[in-house]
Amino acid sequence: MTISLRAARPDEAERLTEIACRSKAHWGYSPERIAAWRPAFLTVTADYIRAHSPVVAVDDDGGVVAFAALEREAQGAVLEHLWVLPGFMGRGIGSRLFRHIAGLASEFTFTSDPQADGFYLQLGARVIGEVESDHQGRALSLFRYCRSDAKPAE
Repeated sequence: MTISLRAARPDEAERLTEIACRSKAHWGYSPERIAAWRPAFLTVTADYIRAHSPVVAVDDDGGVVAFAALEREAQGAVLEHLWVLPGFMGRGIGSRLFRHIAGLASEFTFTSDPQADGFYLQLGARVIGEVESDHQGRALSLFRYCRSDAKPAE
């Protein structure tokens, strides 16, 4: 299987939303919880794609199987999305997307669902604190990635 990366198109917003929801649900969250979170942080719109230029991972058949989005804000860059369809997890696609984002911004922050913390640590990100999630009702790890000091975990 060959995976290629390209810029997302505005007409793919529904597909990106589906990927975000299915990826989040993979970690055992109920359909009701996914539905509650969908409007707040799992929905990707055409306007969002135009504003933030997400990158998508595409399989041999041209199907979008994952995506990532970096938001540039006044206080710095934020990795806002990195989602991989469950059937494609464990194949290096998420790592490839993360490295692509790291090539766009030498430093960025992001929050992580607890199930993904180890993934980000292996890629050289460091936990710098916790953030209370209004959407999830719990603390999420706050990460910082800086290309100049990133050393993958052993």
